[in-house]
Amino acid sequence: MTTVLKMNRNRQINLPSAFIAFLNVGEDKYFKAELKGNSIILTPIDPVERVFSQEDLDAVEAAFQKEKPLAKPVTREWIKKAHRAH
Repeated sequence: MTTVLKMNRNRQINLPSAFIAFLNVGEDKYFKAELKGNSIILTPIDPVERVFSQEDLDAVEAAFQKEKPLAKPVTREWIKKAHRAH
């Protein structure tokens, strides 16, 4: 399925109804947006997946490594689980 879309003055792009129906998504659905070359790839995701981006996890990991000696065991386990999920 291919179509041409136009961005409006609010920098919004409306997806065609056929795309929405095919992906079975609706209002308030979250998407992961990726830049690949000169393309934008939108992938529907569950809300839990959107909580932390890889950049967020990397920043938390860097801060954790700096503060590691002071971290509680539960914090270390939480960070390990978050990284395994990605």
